Amino acid sequence: MLKLFSVITPMVQFRSSRTLLIPVLILMGIMLVACGVDLQNPPRLATATARAALTPTPSSTPIYLPAPVDSGSGGDAELVPETIDSGNSMTSLAADGLTIWVDEVSPEHKQVLDELAGTFADQYGTNVAVQLVSPALLPKLVSTAVLSGTLPDLILYPNEYTAGWVEDGILDPTASNEVVDRLGRQTFDPAAVELLTIDGQTAAVPSDGYHQLLLYRADWFEEWGLRPPDTYTAMAQAAERIHDPEAIISGLVIPTESNLITTHQAFEQIALGNGCRLIAESGEVTILEPACEAAIEHYYSTINQFSPSGVQTDTSAAIALLTGRTGMIMSSPAILPDLAGLNPSASPSCDECDESEDGINYLARNIGIVTEIDGPNGEPAAFGNIRNLGITTAADREAAQAFAEFWFSEAYEKWLAVNSERKVPMRLGTEDEPTRFIDSWGRISIGSSDMTIADIYGEDVVQHLRDGIASAPRWGIREGYGALMSKLYGDLTISIVLQEMLSGYFDTSTTLREAYRRTVEFIPNYAFPDPLAEEVVP
Repeated sequence: MLKLFSVITPMVQFRSSRTLLIPVLILMGIMLVACGVDLQNPPRLATATARAALTPTPSSTPIYLPAPVDSGSGGDAELVPETIDSGNSMTSLAADGLTIWVDEVSPEHKQVLDELAGTFADQYGTNVAVQLVSPALLPKLVSTAVLSGTLPDLILYPNEYTAGWVEDGILDPTASNEVVDRLGRQTFDPAAVELLTIDGQTAAVPSDGYHQLLLYRADWFEEWGLRPPDTYTAMAQAAERIHDPEAIISGLVIPTESNLITTHQAFEQIALGNGCRLIAESGEVTILEPACEAAIEHYYSTINQFSPSGVQTDTSAAIALLTGRTGMIMSSPAILPDLAGLNPSASPSCDECDESEDGINYLARNIGIVTEIDGPNGEPAAFGNIRNLGITTAADREAAQAFAEFWFSEAYEKWLAVNSERKVPMRLGTEDEPTRFIDSWGRISIGSSDMTIADIYGEDVVQHLRDGIASAPRWGIREGYGALMSKLYGDLTISIVLQEMLSGYFDTSTTLREAYRRTVEFIPNYAFPDPLAEEVVP
């Protein structure tokens, strides 16, 4: 399209001739339609329309375990699968029991949830229906459930939705606060409890979390004399040095797809490292400040020059690292078993990856891990993701609280053992064993082996991965604007504007202005002067 406009623009400058102008304009309109440019809709609406047209991920079949009855057979409770509407509505499957939505979809999670639900049914005589929900669909499904009156009793969900769901009357903070007190408030990571405290109550129970990681080829960095990419300068220099289009090797791959929350999260971590904050404690949106200008310039220039063409996803970033096609990616720790060759469906295939030592793949032994990024105007910043167990306002409170207490006691270690690399426990231990859960993390086997993170990556990496997750900065939450962040995450506002920039709709300055406008749209009666008030909206 850029070439199209460069050809047409000189032609339309001959305004003196009507006979020439009219056919040119007609031709221009035909060509724009053919190229898919809708002049009646700005890029934001075009992107949103494209997102809405995507085929939704099919809902997983829920697990339904009726409470056992004494039949004299002594057998296990019968597993009775139910099917629900594959659209956006979900109905409670156990009218006389509990329903819980869990933001996981893997068979491994289904299996352990099946076992845990059965154990709970055996002990408490309460039916449990578990619905596995794609994380990308969760906020929309919750919103639909509010309208249709079909909220589950409990939801396991990412922390960014907490304040918004409290404000919208979805979560019951009193119920969760009582659970935290019963389990022992001191047994949880205090930073996680503080992060979830709204109006004096812990609005949900913190379950598990992880650091977002910047992973890099330490062997390449050593070979070329590059320092670890923990600063803007080091990251940019490494990306430039490694980038080799002829060899199809990129300097950096991070998610940039507008449909992904991780697109927002990758930029947020980069921005936080330069002291860029979306909103101040006063409520003023500060995304236009110089710290954010430097962050967006670094983000854009590095990706635009040294990343593959086209939008990228978490999957494409992982594949690029596993195949030796990039020097750096941003990812969750979910990739750590893959790097070690412990996932048959995602094995390393780089040139050196056939080598192993003591059963540890070459790639795992030559991966560097960065959790904090430092910009020229800020302080090193990590990015922590926390997941919570929330009790809804539609719940059978007593039964839901019983399940939550069961979850963080008998069920907890079994839950943490599935994909443990991205489940650092937020309940550190019990009253009798205050560090039981956090001490055992890192020694849980990962992938399809009996090897642990400590075995593969070392004790120092274990400590690096687990510490400070809940205390890591996040946009808006600690400033008291978690409800705003819930809306921005649910609408994918930042992810969309970032992809629009990388697709060529906006330059970096316009991108920040668009982020400012779209954020302010979510704030009723915004009380601060609008620095863009006199600008013409593009």
